[in-house]
Amino acid sequence: MSIKFSIITPVLNGEKFIEQTIQSIIHQTYENIEYIVVDGNSTDDTLKIINKYREKISKIIIHKDKTMYEALVRGFKNANGEFFCWINSDDYLLDNRSVERVVKYIKKYNHQWFNCNIAISDNNEKPKKYFPLLYPKWILSNGLANNCFWGFVQQENTIFSKKLYEKVDGINSSFRMAGDYDLWKRFAKYEKLNPVNLDFACHRKSANQLTNLDNYYKEIGKSRCLFNLLYPIRIIVSFFYNFFLPRVK
Repeated sequence: MSIKFSIITPVLNGEKFIEQTIQSIIHQTYENIEYIVVDGNSTDDTLKIINKYREKISKIIIHKDKTMYEALVRGFKNANGEFFCWINSDDYLLDNRSVERVVKYIKKYNHQWFNCNIAISDNNEKPKKYFPLLYPKWILSNGLANNCFWGFVQQENTIFSKKLYEKVDGINSSFRMAGDYDLWKRFAKYEKLNPVNLDFACHRKSANQLTNLDNYYKEIGKSRCLFNLLYPIRIIVSFFYNFFLPRVK
């Protein structure tokens, strides 16, 4: 029996990029995908675009939320897959075999939580791809995966099981910006984050992104730094560790 894979996209007034996000998911070669879009009652053309693909989207939820994390909680509560991820409305899957590769990896290794190769695009430029970064369990569990220590986990390339998500009682929707940071911290009490050399999704950099780093650091109870000497160490360690990782094409 094939693994059911659930993808959640939270969106609010995302008309500029949402169509590419949707198309990257509905055109996957892997068929057992549950795709849920949670719209925060958009006032632009986002809903018009979503409705254009209504027959290809498993569930469309329209509900005014205070934060993205409230939307994600609602989306994951409606998800029935064995594995989860969320792809924001300005990010996208790299190609039509992204989920197929992920499921191939899950079947072979059965890891409950893993992160794929990094891919970043400035607006509509061709994605720049990098090897996956290593995040030791003690760094994550102690809340050190931030830009003043080891660096943030790339959410769009992080995949986890429903079992693990429910074990930690899911996302804490009281967060406005750091809900993923908090989720990874709680995951790390039970599981290791396993890096894998696998192309999955791309993070798009744009001027419309909401994260305010000053507010972010206040939310996680840490002081923002201006310079971080550990960044080069993270890159070097991850680079050499990459030679021993599973590769899925």
